[in-house]
Amino acid sequence: MEDTIAIAAHRSDAAADRLAEARAHLAAGRLDRAEAAAQKALRRAPEAEALHLLGLIARDRGRLPRAVQLLEKAARAAPDSAAVLCDLGLAYKAAGRIDEAIGCQRRVAERLPDSPMALANLGSALVAAGRAAEAVQSLKRAAALAPAQPEIAYNLGNALAAAGEAQEAAVAFRRVLELDPAHVRARMNLGIVLRELGRVVEATGLLRAAHAVMPNNAEAEWNLALALLMSGAWTEGWHAYEARRRMAGFAIRRVAAAPWDGTALDGRTLLVHAEQGLGDTIQSIRWLSRLAGLNGTVLFQAPQSLRRLLAGLDAPVQLVGDDAPAADLEVPLMSLPHLVGPAEPFWPGRPYLTPDPERVARWRHELGGRGGLTVAIAWQGNPNFRGDRTRSVPLAAMAPLAAVPGVRLVSLQRLVGQEQIATVPWGGRITDLGPAIDVDGAFADTAAITTLVDVLVTSDTGTAHVAGAVGARVWVALRDVPDWRWGAAGGTTPWYPSMRLFRQLSPGDWASVFDRIAEKLAKWGV
Repeated sequence: MEDTIAIAAHRSDAAADRLAEARAHLAAGRLDRAEAAAQKALRRAPEAEALHLLGLIARDRGRLPRAVQLLEKAARAAPDSAAVLCDLGLAYKAAGRIDEAIGCQRRVAERLPDSPMALANLGSALVAAGRAAEAVQSLKRAAALAPAQPEIAYNLGNALAAAGEAQEAAVAFRRVLELDPAHVRARMNLGIVLRELGRVVEATGLLRAAHAVMPNNAEAEWNLALALLMSGAWTEGWHAYEARRRMAGFAIRRVAAAPWDGTALDGRTLLVHAEQGLGDTIQSIRWLSRLAGLNGTVLFQAPQSLRRLLAGLDAPVQLVGDDAPAADLEVPLMSLPHLVGPAEPFWPGRPYLTPDPERVARWRHELGGRGGLTVAIAWQGNPNFRGDRTRSVPLAAMAPLAAVPGVRLVSLQRLVGQEQIATVPWGGRITDLGPAIDVDGAFADTAAITTLVDVLVTSDTGTAHVAGAVGARVWVALRDVPDWRWGAAGGTTPWYPSMRLFRQLSPGDWASVFDRIAEKLAKWGV
């Protein structure tokens, strides 16, 4: 919960009357009267109190920059006022000035160490800064001081979820619902953490209930979509997945054209634009094959970094970049399962990406003639992705692969994660191709190399999708509850017939994953 710290002021003069009048009008939402009374008080009262009220009035009017300015003046006039500092901290947080917000709320908590509100506000600011572990400590103390406050328990649940403590977060959200059964956001967030724990049926029920109460809330519908897709409810899931188009800040282009509804083009031009991560793009371009016969022109706008790789795309589209011509209609790539289908995962019948033949020839020459079982490896995904902490693998966990007799390891890790090679005792056995590959386009060399090695062993990254799309043999190491696209169980996937999945048996258990992979490598050809 974020709220002001209330400190009563007692006066008997005219200024006190004006301040009391301003407070009453503010509480009742009569902002014009509140502002007039506060301006009168400013001429008579200590400056800080009137400035404080004027700052709150400006905030409630939606004039955030002015509110910050007035509250800063109030804080300079009364630097020891916990009430002013609290509201200034809240205004800083709303303005995105998170470090300053933390500074204010920390000073409030130091002045009021037993105030659950002060500790909760500090915790909320720390969560906004990405400092979830610190936030948990502050919010746990706040919750202990005010165990009957549902909003404090709710913020504690959010902090625990952000810190990766899904089990504890679920407990906190259940506590919120005990205190306030109508707390719909706690219901939604409980559904989210239960999905992350693999309890998909229970999660789906909670997320359905939250969406029913908030039918226009895109976040609620989006999270329901992820649970539905993970459970294999593809048609309903892709329909709900459309909610992402209404989410502010979602990784999707905003194109100045009418949205396409899936019908014939009748001579018009349709722009399909890639979205989200590179792996999402590579997995989803299979649906472009479904766009033949629309009686119009279909353009596919892909990330510049993928242009070389996508030159080998087998689909009835024209590949364009950021300078795409104007189009009559637009559609995000991952809306195609909903609009044209099939909703279920499908394989086009053959690889839908073809590596550049010249690159294949060059890497065949580079890699050939050394004998043994050649295993390409990749372990680190994009560290900026929110879930990377649990999907990427430490290179050290791949040690069992290096112990398999006759195995030759070839690293496809480029830039991020490459530094780990020097930290493992068996790093000298790895042929590091990282500095030499994909310098002129993401995955352009990787695609060629995966068709030449015996197998690629990788974490859940774009590299896995590239190998699957070109039809190369690929084994993917998955966390215990992986991304929705891999489902909840099974060692194969309908997305890619050449792919095998190796799942953690328990959270964080990479050891058993790579022991199983090494055992399979040791039996190669037997």
